Amino acid sequence: MTNAELASTNVNKSAPEMVFRLIYRSKSKIPAEKLDIELGNILRTARANNTSLGITGALLYYEGWFAQTLEGGEKDVRTLYAHIEKDERHSSVQLCEEGGSKPRAFSRWAMAMVGEHGHPDIPLAATASGTTEAASRNTTPEQDKILTIMRDTTRGYGRGS
Repeated sequence: MTNAELASTNVNKSAPEMVFRLIYRSKSKIPAEKLDIELGNILRTARANNTSLGITGALLYYEGWFAQTLEGGEKDVRTLYAHIEKDERHSSVQLCEEGGSKPRAFSRWAMAMVGEHGHPDIPLAATASGTTEAASRNTTPEQDKILTIMRDTTRGYGRGS
């Protein structure tokens, strides 16, 4: 290997990873009596699939609305979003924000479930029977900024309610 080839493989590990980020919201079509089980299914599937695709993010559910942030390679994130648009558990899927070349905000979250405005985040772990509380986590200022966007999209701003 030449010095030039070696230099090109030495990535600065302290530099933030740049990714494509997409935030959307959707109306849930999940019946209330099945919500806990379906949220568990969503989290379990998302965490397994997202890990293999290098996608990270966060999911918020509030009063019948989802807001989700997806981060990763643009092609993979757009493919996942297209799949979500067709998912029968969602309606009124709306893209809220998208962009590339951003540092990954949720680098350790294959898919985190987050709390609503004014409530502490209660991370949820997927179980066979639905969800259960997981260990707490601290958020960064960048994560808080994105989570505020997600929380605002579920509060009725611009959703016609």
